[in-house]
Amino acid sequence: MTHTSDADPLPEANHQSRSSDFSPAFSIGSLPIYGQLILAPMDGISDPPFRLITRRLGSAFSLSEFINTLDFSVQKHFQQSRFAFHPQEHPFGIQLLDNDPQRMADSAGEIYAKYKPDFFDINLGCATARIASRGAGVGLMRTPEKVAQIFQLINQAVPVPLTVKMRLGWDEDSLNYREVAEIAVANGAQAITLHGRTGKMAYRGKARWEPIAELKAYLPVPVIGNGDVTTPALARQMLTETGCDAVMIGRGAKTNPWIFSWRERSEVPPAEVYGLICYQYRAMQPYYPNGAVLPFRKFLKAYLEPYALPNNRLQAILTAKREDQLFKQLDHLFLELGVLNLNAAREVFDIYMQNW
Repeated sequence: MTHTSDADPLPEANHQSRSSDFSPAFSIGSLPIYGQLILAPMDGISDPPFRLITRRLGSAFSLSEFINTLDFSVQKHFQQSRFAFHPQEHPFGIQLLDNDPQRMADSAGEIYAKYKPDFFDINLGCATARIASRGAGVGLMRTPEKVAQIFQLINQAVPVPLTVKMRLGWDEDSLNYREVAEIAVANGAQAITLHGRTGKMAYRGKARWEPIAELKAYLPVPVIGNGDVTTPALARQMLTETGCDAVMIGRGAKTNPWIFSWRERSEVPPAEVYGLICYQYRAMQPYYPNGAVLPFRKFLKAYLEPYALPNNRLQAILTAKREDQLFKQLDHLFLELGVLNLNAAREVFDIYMQNW
């Protein structure tokens, strides 16, 4: 394990900067993308604070949590925070989810006019039953003609590129990823992200990477691979085996957001983990007016997982109801883990986040 003192500067993200001195890894239309590792859009996870942290650590662009345009169109269950993004997140895309092409296009036009994202991503991958069963998310892969309409209409409604995140198909009997990808590209998609599972698999079983390689060899636009990448070594393996332009990382980033700096979680010293925890918790507070303690638990559980804490101690931390109770326990834990100066650990990570 690599250790630094609590006051040492943090390692810089090991990816190409956005400086004109470097060439982009690929482009989405005319939008240059620097870097080959990307945070996946995850409902309840990819909020503005977490996205900003992963961008600082090296993620090549940011994508919002999905915007359900059915909700957006009637202003119900509609969260403004899903549209919020930091200027340093550019390129920033907003992901749209629905089963109604015209409603998606109308919403895209309104969203672009107000928020000016750099691109829009179309969700053909969400496998949650209540979404897919109404023909949205991966359910759209059962109606390829509707996919064509979505891209046609949204392309007419906004002046920025469109991308798509999709799966292999609805189930093993309908592996139509190539057909749907062709339709999307023919109607204006500028990049394809393929998750190597079907909708029925959800996140079970093993992701197949061969279809990613197939799309990369066949399509004229960038292809981003997704599925079962949890370490830098696996990211390199996917890039090598499939030839894809970039790798999108979802669940693996929860435990190790440092993966976007090509770092194993075992290489990250406790002082840096503590600094990130403190920074992220504070950054979440403006987005959660009812308090950040509860929504932060899912992140905290993942960050603490490598320490293999006794279950009773982990549960005591994760069930703390007040900020003072939570950080009293966290301070004790990280002192035990060898963080000699908690204030210095917080300050070092704050400085890291301020200096891009």
